[in-house]
Amino acid sequence: MDWLINIISAFDTQAFAFIREHIGYLWYYKSNIGKLEVKFRELDARREDIQRRVDTAKRKRAEEEVSEIKNWFEEVKRMKREVERIRDDLASEISTNYFLNIKLHYKLGRDAANHIKTIDDDLRSRNFDIVSHERPPPSTTTSLLYNEDYLIFDSRESHVRKILEALKNEAVHSIGLWGMGGVGKTMLVKDAAKQAKEQSLFGEVVMVTISQNIDLKRIQTEIAECLGFKLEEESLEVRAFKLADRLTTTRNKVLVILDDLWEQLDLSKVGIRLPEMATTCKLVITTRNKYVCERMSCQEIVELNKLSDEESWSLFKRRAGDAVESSTIRELAWNVMRECAGLPMALVVLGTALKGKRPVIWEVVLMQLKRVKTVDLEGVSKKLFHSIKVSFDFLESKAAKSCFLHCCLYPEDTNIPKDELMHMMVGGGLLADVETLNEAQSRVDLLLDYLKACGLLLQGWHEDFVRMHDVVRDVAIQIGDAADHAFYVRAGQGLTEWPRTTESEMRRLSLMNTDIKDLPPDPMQYPKLEMLILRLNKRLSSIPEMFFQHMGSLMVLDLSQTGIKSLPESFSCLINLRALNLEYCHYLKDISHIKGLKKLEILILNNAQVSIAPEGLEWAQNLRCVHLYTGGSPSLTYYFSNELPRFPRLEQLFLGEFVGSFQELISSRHLTHVFIMDGLDFDDSFLSQEELVSLDSWADRLLEFGLSFLQGEACHLPLTIHRRSLKLRGTKKPLAVWVKKLLEKTTALKLVQFQETELISMNSDIPPLVFSSLKCLEVVNWPKLTKLLGDELSLHEEIPLSQLHELVMDNCPRLTKLIPSRLCQRNLRELWRLKVMNCPMMLELFPCDQGAHDIIELLPTLKDLYLIGLRSLQNALQPFQCLPNLKDLYICDCGVRYVVSSEMETVAILADPFPALENLDIRYCPEMIGMIFPRPSSSQTRCYFQVLRELRIWSCPRLTHLLSCKQAISMQHLSELDIVDCDALEAVVISTENIVEASASTSTHVVDSESYNSPFPNLKELFLNNLPQLTAFCHPTALPIDWLHLTHSGIIECPKLQHPLFGPRTPAHELVKDTSEEEEGETDDAAMLDLIDDESEGEEGETDDAEGEEEETDNAEEE
Repeated sequence: MDWLINIISAFDTQAFAFIREHIGYLWYYKSNIGKLEVKFRELDARREDIQRRVDTAKRKRAEEEVSEIKNWFEEVKRMKREVERIRDDLASEISTNYFLNIKLHYKLGRDAANHIKTIDDDLRSRNFDIVSHERPPPSTTTSLLYNEDYLIFDSRESHVRKILEALKNEAVHSIGLWGMGGVGKTMLVKDAAKQAKEQSLFGEVVMVTISQNIDLKRIQTEIAECLGFKLEEESLEVRAFKLADRLTTTRNKVLVILDDLWEQLDLSKVGIRLPEMATTCKLVITTRNKYVCERMSCQEIVELNKLSDEESWSLFKRRAGDAVESSTIRELAWNVMRECAGLPMALVVLGTALKGKRPVIWEVVLMQLKRVKTVDLEGVSKKLFHSIKVSFDFLESKAAKSCFLHCCLYPEDTNIPKDELMHMMVGGGLLADVETLNEAQSRVDLLLDYLKACGLLLQGWHEDFVRMHDVVRDVAIQIGDAADHAFYVRAGQGLTEWPRTTESEMRRLSLMNTDIKDLPPDPMQYPKLEMLILRLNKRLSSIPEMFFQHMGSLMVLDLSQTGIKSLPESFSCLINLRALNLEYCHYLKDISHIKGLKKLEILILNNAQVSIAPEGLEWAQNLRCVHLYTGGSPSLTYYFSNELPRFPRLEQLFLGEFVGSFQELISSRHLTHVFIMDGLDFDDSFLSQEELVSLDSWADRLLEFGLSFLQGEACHLPLTIHRRSLKLRGTKKPLAVWVKKLLEKTTALKLVQFQETELISMNSDIPPLVFSSLKCLEVVNWPKLTKLLGDELSLHEEIPLSQLHELVMDNCPRLTKLIPSRLCQRNLRELWRLKVMNCPMMLELFPCDQGAHDIIELLPTLKDLYLIGLRSLQNALQPFQCLPNLKDLYICDCGVRYVVSSEMETVAILADPFPALENLDIRYCPEMIGMIFPRPSSSQTRCYFQVLRELRIWSCPRLTHLLSCKQAISMQHLSELDIVDCDALEAVVISTENIVEASASTSTHVVDSESYNSPFPNLKELFLNNLPQLTAFCHPTALPIDWLHLTHSGIIECPKLQHPLFGPRTPAHELVKDTSEEEEGETDDAAMLDLIDDESEGEEGETDDAEGEEEETDNAEEE
């Protein structure tokens, strides 16, 4: 009986604890709510601290928060809403109920106690040592898809086919493409890479320009950045090992292109180990010499020859214009074309230079080309050299020639910022008749456009950058090296010491991106030197005290990204210096020596940790531009904020934080560009009428700006993307006139906590025309907003959002609909990203007109769609709607039941809503039942998600299966599948039709015949985690599946999955198994209950169970 008494006693103890706990919810409900608010304040304080760390990483290192931080921020937001909901329910009960509401008190107390536990667990378990990582660079593949002015000729098509055939050949892992400079190797290999990517031969394409000087560290860095990770180690061997590991274990096969290789390169030192990694990585090199291909052991070598006369004439005429067909010019033009020797670059630059010229000019050029002499440039023919030289000679102005030559000061294949070129030319006094920096930038932009039209420059990665072809740069350096130009360029050539061949007569010297550690100790005799660039000599830590003593003519000095700790005494000798760049000089503390630079106009100090500012302000009388936008020291911020009135000519101000008087800021008469990162604290209600007039005038003067009036919130909009950005918080007062003037110029706008019910309305305080020029719009915390468009505007066919690229709607609790679909068809045609978050009443995104049954294509340029916290949203799209070019769809914490939905019994699904979708991520959707709404087999003939590559499903508790067998077989591009925490999932794929019949009816995409009947036939990664009801991958036929391309898999916490998952032809791959049962000494409450049950069943049952468990473990290990 003792055992019975013990059980009853234990039961009484547990029952009493249970009752006491639940009575406590009722009795201490107010106390629990108070504790919850205290705990949440603690959690929110931690969020603010982490947010500051993230902001610092964004500001100083241009990084972005890690995914775990993003998800945690969303969890904190959800917790905040819960705390507010509990507080509101309590306030509502107190104000409306005069009698004790036991049920409500109990619920509030219980919810508060549960949330306290959740917050406690969160605070205890989350450390967040790492909050950010480098932003992935723009996709190399994206740049490959853009091949500027590329014409496809028959002779080139055969070479592309040959390269593609070699890439498809499993026995070939390295390919060499060779030909003389300017013959079109880079353009052709880009075209081949583009086609290889489109044919899914490779998941990633990486392209790195090598050039004459082989810099292993730079090559490793660029490859790693293109693959989305960072190499921080100094050791070349360690970096090579990490890169090799990434290339070997990658989920997506990588094509590495090494462009413009001049000599043999030891690939193993880079981290490319061929043929060992041939299954995950292939290599293409381009070079001017065949022997390089041979020494690199290229298995396939392709020679790129010149164009034929017919192809040359077609390209030449395209550049020179149809006038070359006229009787007076045709023969001359044909002969000039023949002198170009079939080289595409020569044809392009000469054709462009001669377009519209008189016959006499053609005759002169033809004579010059026939008299050309030998040129000492390896891999560049004399015909090509003189074609480029003639094009240079035909440039219309000295300013255009100077702008062209300044582009060769940068290392090969560099994206050259337009504003830096402006600083160089203004500092060098090369722009005549220009009054302001804004005019100077406009002049430089026009010159660069002209040079691009002449074929001498290329478009950079962004509209604010340009590039120079390596052959054109070689010729430009030769031209600049002539006596009349006096350029000396050794940028990117790996020099380790000061060059010995420099001439005392030179005027411009570029040693950018070399490895110079020490400068000559004696004063340098360069009396005519006007420009010195030492940027990116990272090992340069000091400058001899008298180094600048004899450089009195110096006007432009660039010491950025060096390790210098101080400026030398001879700095005061630079009395003519106009532009000084000290950006990213992290160790520089003292800039007091600049006090003697009385002609200084441009000062760049971004991320310079200076603590000692110059004394006095005589040096600042001509200062026109100050850059201290990111990472500046507090002392410099204070200095430039409070001394602002003493910079009488200041035109451009870039500060991370402004701590001075706002009235002094707006009174700066010449200020036209203002970017202040941290939120401004400003209230215009205390200004006099005269000051308000001054404020209006200031708003009129501003041409470019980045201003945040959200105190405590920084403005992180990149300057190269948004040059007129504004962040505003709603107030009870009407918007001031000066604010409306700024709004009229704004292209990126964030509006927080406004009280309007309509966003764009004739009755709104924000004029509707403001929205017509916006490219980015964020609407955050609008508690009363019910619609985006006022009734008077929604009746029109046009809405003022035609330029919008990105739209974010966040925390608008009363918003039920976004934009009518009929307006989306004609408007928002530039929108490429849409985020709708935390709008719990949202029912439809794009409501249709009643009775509409035609297929509607919406938002033709939309690439990314994020739906978060839309708990009333049951359908992402209506049955007839389609987003034709959507690539990425993220759905989190929404009420969606199906991704493809048509729940009206009388309507079949007519449109494929996401025909271009590549990535689909669904998380925390408690109502989700399936991916596609089930229709009768007779009506549902379409297969969806035909190009989907990655699919992730997390925490969807009602999901019992994912897809039908027919649908799964048709998804031939799917390479990654993750399913996590889906409590009801019984099978991933269910058979609703005969498998053979299903495979026969799928689309015509070609896959391996051996895996043709397998679901997801090209799957590379499979992860199934915490699926307690999963019994089989396919139901009812639980047969092993042959995935011929599988490289990684993980099957964890799927206790009912009894049958072997992988067929015999599935290759050996990295398998993550659930090993929790194998670890000794680790038990939890559930395990203890199992032990008690086993003991009660007896010794024989225990033995059988143990043997069964051992057999299952053996099977799992064999699998």
